[in-house]
Amino acid sequence: MTGPSTVLVGAQSNKACHNCRRRRLRCDRSRPSCRKCWIRGEDCLGYGTLLRWANAPAVRGHLVGQLTAPNRKRANPAGDGHRNGASLTLSVHPSLLDPLLNHLNRTARQYAHHFATAVCRDLVSFDQPERNPYRSLMPLASKFDFLNAIIIATGAMHLYAFHGGSHEHQPGGPKLFIDALVAKDKAIRLLRAAVDGVTPESHAMVLAAIVFLVNLDLIDSGQGGWQVHMEAASALMPFLLRDPMSHLDPSLRACVDAIAADCLTYRVTGSAISGVPLDSWADHDLSNFLSILKRAEPHSYHGCPPEILQILLSASKLLHATSKPEPAKIQDGLSLFDRARTLDVVEWVYSIRGLSPHDDLGVRVSLALAHRATACLYVLLAVPAAAPSPSAVDLLVQEVLDHLAAVPIKNVLFKGTMWPTFLVGAQTDDPAQRAWCTERLEVVWDNAPLICPWGYIRTAVRKMQHLWQVRDQDPAGRGKRNWLLELKDMREKCLIV
Repeated sequence: MTGPSTVLVGAQSNKACHNCRRRRLRCDRSRPSCRKCWIRGEDCLGYGTLLRWANAPAVRGHLVGQLTAPNRKRANPAGDGHRNGASLTLSVHPSLLDPLLNHLNRTARQYAHHFATAVCRDLVSFDQPERNPYRSLMPLASKFDFLNAIIIATGAMHLYAFHGGSHEHQPGGPKLFIDALVAKDKAIRLLRAAVDGVTPESHAMVLAAIVFLVNLDLIDSGQGGWQVHMEAASALMPFLLRDPMSHLDPSLRACVDAIAADCLTYRVTGSAISGVPLDSWADHDLSNFLSILKRAEPHSYHGCPPEILQILLSASKLLHATSKPEPAKIQDGLSLFDRARTLDVVEWVYSIRGLSPHDDLGVRVSLALAHRATACLYVLLAVPAAAPSPSAVDLLVQEVLDHLAAVPIKNVLFKGTMWPTFLVGAQTDDPAQRAWCTERLEVVWDNAPLICPWGYIRTAVRKMQHLWQVRDQDPAGRGKRNWLLELKDMREKCLIV
């Protein structure tokens, strides 16, 4: 596949763009705009002469604020604003000025701009403007029509969720939701043709678009067609192992790694609680996919060590292994439990390369410890006979809650706590612990724009409450019911990450 720079360039400028010159950075000088600006999430000011309004609003001195909104004159064809001595002030959304989006209409540009800023920020732990891998997709949108459509659909759905996810009470809500569905339908139709004629050049972008269809369902509700999209993405992923992607631009290789890592994470968690069967690649290529997870560690918002995902995957298989003798299952369960218990997550956190300088390693350690304890809890739920003591499950519940409490709600890494919070919340019978888990899941709606309230979180809360209700209505069966199996058997499969 051609790198983003070659998609953009016909020729190179003989000088740096205005953004890079101001920052004293090395510019790639690609036209019509610098690709590095796109990766940083900035609007490239280009290479030509910068034009400024002669009578622009003052930002310093005694005239500051004189031309604020109440004092602005509306421009008209007759030019009355100039005759009245007022400066001509135009309010133009930055996304409408970017030459890379010239092929889009006004509304689509706004959704694409929202994707490049807000959605790309949500998909990483810390948004490092120069190192967010997802922004490297933007310059390719004009080349791959299916990618363009899914970017617009994701931007529109994200805006819909950001404004409350209720088109009944939010102005503009119906339009956002409808625009998202229309663009999603277009993306699916275009992807069918792209999948039928996939080439080495388009393979990585087809995978990216399919994984973003899963993200689209997560933003909406975490239900719907994500299983079908996951199957399609899983069928494409083995090709990444045969193609080392050495011909791709480094920033695009990082993006493909991040997308493949998300796909694997979704596949594991989807199998763990929704009973979605795993394909053959899960056995044959697992070690190779774990190497992809390792490369994506600096960007992953989940904060879960790759080895923990591997343990969850193995425990999920044990839960489904009905033909396996019970002694063998217990032995395998004990082995997985010990592997999780002995994993040094502190060493793992401090060995991750490429983290943001603003990263809080102490909080990241607490998050990783919560994932480790959650994996131990999951193993004992999958193989109850492997519990080392009758109180082991209750002790693990409290351990997970203690580690989660060390991740502040206002910290951006809080978005990685959704999976362990759901799992421990579904397990506990204590009313205070249930209320605490519910509050932690629902608080994301108060944290926007730090954390966007993706719809799957509301689905997680409803699933927890349903499991509690069923369990509380059968006091005699408390402690004997396996809520994990009950969740897998539910008709509506949900994805929680």
